[in-house]
Amino acid sequence: MNALRTTALMALSAVFLMPIAWAETPNLAPTDGAQEQADIDAINQLDSPDGPAIQQRPNGSSELTGVLVDRTITMAGKTFYRAFSQLAMGNPLIGNATLTIHERPDARWGSQVWIMEANRMYFRTQLSPKISEADRAAGEAVQIVEEALLQRQLSSAMSSDQDLGSEELN
Repeated sequence: MNALRTTALMALSAVFLMPIAWAETPNLAPTDGAQEQADIDAINQLDSPDGPAIQQRPNGSSELTGVLVDRTITMAGKTFYRAFSQLAMGNPLIGNATLTIHERPDARWGSQVWIMEANRMYFRTQLSPKISEADRAAGEAVQIVEEALLQRQLSSAMSSDQDLGSEELN
């Protein structure tokens, strides 16, 4: 019983006395503003010895592109996502698009999987629980999504209406 009390007392004293010990440590001398700004600039530099400079976007846009969002749930859906992302990684059209892969699982019929960009659906299929079929479907999806993205880019380039936004044209 005494050992338990001693252990509890040591734990409590460590919890309550450690912040007091840290508070009593002397503060470091404040650095001047110029040195502080130089440190911040060194952190925020665009190139470093570790790699090349970060390229700025040519159109000056801050929009995030090239994102593939995984909204799958089942093992077959995750396999489809992995296969699609690996196949699409080297594709410049898909690599610059922001796509979301959704899944709606069904115990009886398998999973329904679809690929969307904003409010446009580019691909939709029914996956069986067999994981091997997910790889085949992902290959088809890459081709179909690539064609759809190319068509969308061509149609937006051909019809430029100043009064409509990019989402309203299609």
